[in-house]
Parts: sequence; C-alpha cells; structure tokens
Amino acid sequence: MDKEQSGVPAAPNESKVRGRIVDIEPGPEGIGSIWKVEVNESLDVGILPNFTRAYIGKVISIFIHPNMKETLKVSDWVEARISFQGDERCGAFFLIDDDVHKL
Repeated sequence: MDKEQSGVPAAPNESKVRGRIVDIEPGPEGIGSIWKVEVNESLDVGILPNFTRAYIGKVISIFIHPNMKETLKVSDWVEARISFQGDERCGAFFLIDDDVHKL
C-alpha cells in the first residue's frame, strides 16, 4: 500500500457516553446493529484518550456486535463504553463488550 494512501491508526482510546438512542439500523451486511446516539455527556475512562468530548450535543453512530444481550429501543437513555477504531480519514465508534446500561 502506498504511504500516501495509508492512515495512522487511532491510538488506544475509550470513553463512556450517556445519551438517547435516536435510531437503530441493521449493521453492515445485516450483522449486528448501528445505534445513532445523541451524546448528552462524555466521560473519561482511566488514562486513555477520550475521543467523544467533541460530540456532546451531536449524534454519533455506534456499531453493536451481533451477540449483544441487552435489548434497547429508540428513545431509551443509555450509558455505553465505546472506542473509536480507524484512522484520521475514516473510522467508527464500537461498543466495548456488552458494556451498556439503560438509564
């Protein structure tokens, strides 16, 4: 791969977001789901960088793995531990494990 085409992977990061689910869509190729969450609060997790501070008041997409045990619906308020995966050109937020709670 050409150096100009490759991006720098995101540093290890983690954050907890609290917000309201505004939409739920099927994940890519029907695997898992994507929650659209309006971020109300962004919390640090340990010493890891928090990439969600800039999204307070905005809607982010969070990829949810297909084996998630918690059943949530649009309009539920949640707290979720997430991580950004990707590089400076593109990426996405992913739920870590099953670390989500209805508020």
